[in-house]
Amino acid sequence: MNSEFYNVALDRVRYSLVWEDSRTLYQALELTPADEVLVITSAGCNALNALLAGPRRVTALDLNPVQNHLLSFKCYLIKYHSVDVFQALLGLKGAEEVARTWAQVAPAMPCALRQYWAPFFASHPGGLLTAGRLETYLTGFLPSLPLATQAALHGLFTFGTTASQAQFFERELHGTTFQEEFIRYFDAANLSKGRDPQLFRYAPESGGEAFYARLRQQLRTQLARDNFFLRFFFFGPAHMPEQLLPPCYQTENFGALRERLPALQIRQGEASNFLLSSAARHITKASLSNIFEYVSAAEFRRVTEALLQDPERPLRLVFWNLLQPQGAPPGPLPLDKDLSEALTAMDGCFYFRSVRVFDSELVHVPVEARGPLAYRRR
Repeated sequence: MNSEFYNVALDRVRYSLVWEDSRTLYQALELTPADEVLVITSAGCNALNALLAGPRRVTALDLNPVQNHLLSFKCYLIKYHSVDVFQALLGLKGAEEVARTWAQVAPAMPCALRQYWAPFFASHPGGLLTAGRLETYLTGFLPSLPLATQAALHGLFTFGTTASQAQFFERELHGTTFQEEFIRYFDAANLSKGRDPQLFRYAPESGGEAFYARLRQQLRTQLARDNFFLRFFFFGPAHMPEQLLPPCYQTENFGALRERLPALQIRQGEASNFLLSSAARHITKASLSNIFEYVSAAEFRRVTEALLQDPERPLRLVFWNLLQPQGAPPGPLPLDKDLSEALTAMDGCFYFRSVRVFDSELVHVPVEARGPLAYRRR
C-alpha cells in the first residue's frame, strides 16, 4: 500500500499504547476458535487482547521493527516472569517500581535482551506504557497547565453520572484557558511532536479543534472515571484501577495469556500488502488500527476493493479513522453500517473520528432495491 508511513523514520517506539478499544475489537470481529487473525502490532496490546479471545492464531505485523521488539519483550516478560514484574515494568505501579523491578530482573536476562532494554529504561523511567513518541507527548499536557486547571481536571474524574460530569466540564473547563491550551497543544503545529507531519498529509480537519469537540461530546455520554483512555490521556497509567486496564494487562488474565502465547506470531511488513499475498490467504479477521489515515482516498479504495471483493476469500476487518472519513457510507464496499455506528458511539478513546467494520460476507444491494437495510448477508 502506498502509505505515508514509508516516509517516516521507523527507528524508535512510536506508540507504547494501543489506543483502539479492545471492546470495539471484540465486538467488531467476533473472534472464534476457527479464526486466524491479523493485528497491527503497534504497542502489542490488541495482539495480546485478540490472543485472549482464543482464535486459532494471531499474527501481529508492523512496518516498524521497534514496535515488534516491544511486543516480543512483553511476551518474554509474560512467559518468564510474574504478573507483578510485568505490571511494574509497564509502569502501572509508578516510576519507583519500574526502577526497582528492572534492577531485580535485568541481571538474569539474556545478554542481548538486557543490552537492548537497559538504555530504554534509563531513558524512560516511567516504564513501557509511556515511552512511545505519542505517549510522551500526550503525558506532557497536564504538567503544562496551571495548577488550578489540573485540579479541575482531577475533579472531572469523580462524578457518578454523565449529566453532573458534563455540567462540571461546561462550568469549570469549557470556555476557559483549558480549552485554549488543549486546542493549541493538540493542533497540527504541536501535534507533530507526537506524530510526524507527513502523517497528516491527507487530513481534512484541524487536530486541536476536532479533538476538543470529540472530548466534549464523549463527556456527555461516558463516565471519565471509568474510561481507561481518558485517564491515561491526562494522568498516565500509574496506579490505574485494575478493572479499567485492557484485558491483556489485568492480573486475572495473565495465566491465560501465558498459555495462549504459542498461538502468536510476529512479522515485519505492511498489513494490506501482506493480506493481499498468498501467505495470508488463511487470515479470516483483521484489525488494522488506523493505517488508512495515511493514504489517499483513491489508495484506500484500491486496497479495500482488492481485499473485500474476492469471492473465494472471506474477510472481516475493522479499522479506526482519526481525521479522515475513509469508508464513509454510502459506498460500494461491504460496510456493516449499523455496527460501525454503534461501535463509534461506544469506543473508549475519544479522539477517533469513526470505527469502520467491513465484511466480505455482506453483499451490496443495488440502489433501486434498497430498503431499510443497505446490506444483507449471503
